[in-house]
Amino acid sequence: MGATQTLPFGQDFIEELVSYIENKYSSAGKDLSRVAVVFGGKRPSLFVKRELSRRLKGSFYPPRFFAIDEFITYTARKAESFTAGVDLDQCYHLYKLAKAHAPQILKGRETFSQFLPWTREILSFIDHLDLECVADERLRNIEANAQIGYAVPPDINLLLEHIVTLRQVYHRQMKESKNFSRGYLYRFAAEVVEKVDFPEFDEIIFCNFFYLHQSEGRLLKNLYDRDLASLIFQGDQSRWPTLQRTAGIFGETIREQPFMSTHKFNLKLYSAFDGHSQVA
Repeated sequence: MGATQTLPFGQDFIEELVSYIENKYSSAGKDLSRVAVVFGGKRPSLFVKRELSRRLKGSFYPPRFFAIDEFITYTARKAESFTAGVDLDQCYHLYKLAKAHAPQILKGRETFSQFLPWTREILSFIDHLDLECVADERLRNIEANAQIGYAVPPDINLLLEHIVTLRQVYHRQMKESKNFSRGYLYRFAAEVVEKVDFPEFDEIIFCNFFYLHQSEGRLLKNLYDRDLASLIFQGDQSRWPTLQRTAGIFGETIREQPFMSTHKFNLKLYSAFDGHSQVA
């Protein structure tokens, strides 16, 4: 089973992460490139590299950095070759699927241009269902209630009645074409992670994640149980219900230790009329 660490919000996360990497790997003469570091986005990796460079004072092969989207893709590609879906292409594919399998929802918006706004909403909805690994059985309960009739516009009820069918044929189309949406990619990675190995890494460090989608939670839990992943959190589950939910996924406790901050903080606010002037 992997390791967890919790930092207080007042502590510098980058400094603590680099200290962990330095003590466990570079000081012990181990290969940093065999460490993977996963953040929610790309930007934190720049600050980690800068801090490592400042401390090591020489050339080095850095850890392998991933944004979570990149790591999900990296994991899925160990099991299957695929391409990422293009927005307008996916919209058109769903439109054709709706014409073939749920033509009732096209009433009054029969052309692609008329149905396009609805298509994007349906794709977004299906993506969220896949990110949270919502089973079709739960959706069928929604369909049953939709047939009774919610206090919502008839178009919504009609869509809810057909969402399972649309989702199933859309999944089938993506599987056959090897062209995955983001939500389907996350769901797929969560399903195949138990079958793939990561011999190129000694440790995969997941950094400062707050809310985890069900698909992310399943993937991280699998790696954690196989002693491949370490988790570094910031905050305390007693004050953040989301962290309490995350702690439950791993069967751990996310509690920050007492910390006396030595930083003196002087906040100044300036008004800027657009993003460029704000950066300047």
